[in-house]
Amino acid sequence: MTAPLFAPREHDVARVALPVPIDRLFDYAVPAALSASARPGCRVRVRLRRRLVSGVIVERGAGSDFRGRLAPIEQLIDPEPVLSPALLGVLREAAIECLCPIGLALAAALPAGSAPRSARGFQLTPRGQQALASAGLAEPARGLLARLARGPATAAALRREAAGPGGKLDDSLQDLLRDGLIAARQLERAPRAQAASERVASLAPGVTAEAALAGVRAPAQAALLARIARAGSLPVRELEREQPGAAARLRALAARGLLELGRRPAPRDVLGERGPAEPPPALTPEQSDAVKEIADAIRAQRCERFLLHGVTGSGKTEVYLHAIAEALAQGRQALVLVPEITLTHQILARLRGRFGDGLAVLHSGLSPGERLEQWQRLRAGATPIAVGARSALFAPLEKLGVIVIDEEHDGAYKNEEGFRYHARELAGRRAAAAACPLVLGSATPSLESRFAADRGRLRRLVLARRIGDRPLPAVTIVDLVRERELSPRGRRVVLSGALERALRETLAGGGQSILLLNRRGFSTQVFCFACGAAERCQHCDIALVYHATAQQLRCHYCDFQIPPPERCSQCGAPDTSLLGTGTERLEEELRARLPEARIARLDRDAAQQRGYTARVLRELRERRLDVLIGTQMVAKGHDFPGVQLVGVVLADVGLHLPDFRAAERTFQLLTQVAGRAGRDRAPGRVIVQTYAPGHPAIRPVRDHDYESFYAEELGQRAALGYPPFGRLVQAIVQSADAAAALAGAQALALAAAAPDGPEVLGPAPAPIARLRGKHRFQLLLKGADPERLHAAARRVVEATGQLPRGVQASVDAFPVNML
Repeated sequence: MTAPLFAPREHDVARVALPVPIDRLFDYAVPAALSASARPGCRVRVRLRRRLVSGVIVERGAGSDFRGRLAPIEQLIDPEPVLSPALLGVLREAAIECLCPIGLALAAALPAGSAPRSARGFQLTPRGQQALASAGLAEPARGLLARLARGPATAAALRREAAGPGGKLDDSLQDLLRDGLIAARQLERAPRAQAASERVASLAPGVTAEAALAGVRAPAQAALLARIARAGSLPVRELEREQPGAAARLRALAARGLLELGRRPAPRDVLGERGPAEPPPALTPEQSDAVKEIADAIRAQRCERFLLHGVTGSGKTEVYLHAIAEALAQGRQALVLVPEITLTHQILARLRGRFGDGLAVLHSGLSPGERLEQWQRLRAGATPIAVGARSALFAPLEKLGVIVIDEEHDGAYKNEEGFRYHARELAGRRAAAAACPLVLGSATPSLESRFAADRGRLRRLVLARRIGDRPLPAVTIVDLVRERELSPRGRRVVLSGALERALRETLAGGGQSILLLNRRGFSTQVFCFACGAAERCQHCDIALVYHATAQQLRCHYCDFQIPPPERCSQCGAPDTSLLGTGTERLEEELRARLPEARIARLDRDAAQQRGYTARVLRELRERRLDVLIGTQMVAKGHDFPGVQLVGVVLADVGLHLPDFRAAERTFQLLTQVAGRAGRDRAPGRVIVQTYAPGHPAIRPVRDHDYESFYAEELGQRAALGYPPFGRLVQAIVQSADAAAALAGAQALALAAAAPDGPEVLGPAPAPIARLRGKHRFQLLLKGADPERLHAAARRVVEATGQLPRGVQASVDAFPVNML
């Protein structure tokens, strides 16, 4: 039997992962011209149905199971692989474990917007050309056809260029399509993310400075030539600043063949401040022991996992720096992760002070172009150190010598959408693939990490003392119930007497203070005294928060906003009041009580302005601020020697949420923020205001007693079979129709059920039962056998494909946020 005429040769098939919610690879024929260069890890453009999409080659196979004619690869985007074989393997394993389609996982590992893209556009047809030549067309049809006569364009481009309302233009486009005067087509567009470049001028090849100057009589042109000849090449922008009108003279010189005008990369500086270039301080005995253990693993290229458990101020960062130095000394690279973008400023300054500019930073606060430039530096081997938040884990480092995860307990390391990986687990896979150690650092390790250390799966290194044997700050817990009893009737307690006195004393003594309130806004709700209703979001089962600066009620989940109503929306009564306190109201009250203090606020609202966070933290470090008010952004990882007082305005925020990790998060947050005080010679103090002073998550904070909290919380988890004694899988089903959402959740529960399978809890309304206009139901799978739990979760994922239209489901194999 002869082979089909169009069948590809067996070795000419590539299996490609596409960024679509389908968990499979797609087979494409490899054209002969690309046979040698289209390798696993390279991105390609291929046709999926009628559109071109970008994907990643995962395998080159010997034949295909597809029986028809394979579509060919249309374009090779990368001449070299952008994902190494090791990282490709890590991502494939992690995608299976996280129940994520492989194409979505690989897309998450690459810089957003760095691949070519397609957009729906329009082109003129022969019939349209004839119509344009006639005199019978009215506007805006004539204008649209005239524009398309110059070349195809997207609808967005046509809207930008059109004068008039967009709806009318869209109607005109539909009319022209229906009449056959234009045709829809997919237009290829350059990547959204572009590395910055600049125009430069240099002497033309083969032209000497003497020869060029000999042929130029105009003094201004001669001066330009002489300046360029001395430097070799210079940016056109710089020459324009020095000599207005230089651009025209440069073009004239280039036309005569004396100069060459081109472009060169001009990467933007995103590294921020450089720390002082000081010699490394002498290590404490505990630090020396920790550094030796980690350095031995680096030198031996041994994948060993360490838990660096050090109290706040014990010098964990210095241990990281020594580990990085050892990796660099071995000719290898280092990857450092921090949980928040705000923390990159501090660690970057320390790294630059120690290692210079040989590092790159990756986080979502960068523009797509800036992020692409940093990624390209790493990929080219121009820097051996990568620093960033969660997604920096995908940095293209091929010779990893050490991976560091600072504040490893932080929930920000969990990606909550799409590829739902946890950076801690994925880092373990990268460390194993690279044969390098993984260092997890924290003053308040997650229960899972500490339990793993107790079972020998992590090696625990302890830093039990602060640098210089400085004492941990004294902690006072203020009972707000008692405080309210002592206050005039009806007076709300924002700052207790103890906290206000401490603020005044610290200010008078020249010290600085941090106030933590993990609630944004001015007031947490608008409450009606007549009917007891609070103003709520129209799309979410959440009370609206009043923001005084914008004079708006805002939903912190969907960003729904309305002006504050003059009357209750439920009963019409005018007797409404702002209840609860957010960071805006706290700032207002503090400015009234301490008018002489220099005060700043740092929360997500204030930090939206680019550069604001770095400026505020710099002012605090340089002691140009007296009091910093903030949410959890101010609680972790920062080192400000001038901070002598930390006040927690309300420790109970988040304590009673319907999440089994609520107590753990509260203890961690309070311990972390307490650790910001007293890091210099002056002793620190902490005042914690709470309505639950005896709660197991709050009581141990007084003595910085992680061990007693760990023991008590571990007992609670063991009784319930919750992590670390078992695992959970969470499925959320949502729909605009509550009955449809419930029916969908019940169908998933049936798919999960099996005689030897995990326990199925639910379905039940999710803790936030309505979000962004959708009703939500939750299903939990709980079990101690990972294989059976994963098998049940796979059945749930497969069942989501059978849900009716309008019902969506998401499945998280390692949930962290249970809301």
